[in-house]
Amino acid sequence: MAIVITTFREKQRTKKAEYERKVLRDLSLGKIKKEIQTLYQPFFQYSLLYQQDIEDACIDLAIDAYLLGAAYSRFAYHGEALEDIKKRSRHAEKELTESLFDYWQFWCWGTEQMMESLYLCCEVYIEHWWLEGYWNGEKRYRMKLH
Repeated sequence: MAIVITTFREKQRTKKAEYERKVLRDLSLGKIKKEIQTLYQPFFQYSLLYQQDIEDACIDLAIDAYLLGAAYSRFAYHGEALEDIKKRSRHAEKELTESLFDYWQFWCWGTEQMMESLYLCCEVYIEHWWLEGYWNGEKRYRMKLH
């Protein structure tokens, strides 16, 4: 008989990965692409990179924001208000926004005013996908599907 020893961190990592797989089943790639087209279409003309490459980066960060929102939804299950949860995740959400904006900024040229608009679009985009993940995660917790 073999004894298997697992650490708390391993168990935590496994549980997190399993939860993320479950939550991602509800995410639609088509919906993400539609949001990219709606929000960033005016900026594609200023890009030095192919539109598909920028879309790929946007998709990656949408997924990250979605998973972040889903992870923070557990606090709602325990009775915390959305505003408090948003404050709690503000730093991580801002990092995603900065990453997306930096990527765009590296491959895009334009006026200072255009870059300000682009940053606002990045904020809205990350917040949108954070909220999508949050609402999905909250629904899963209420239905005890976590």
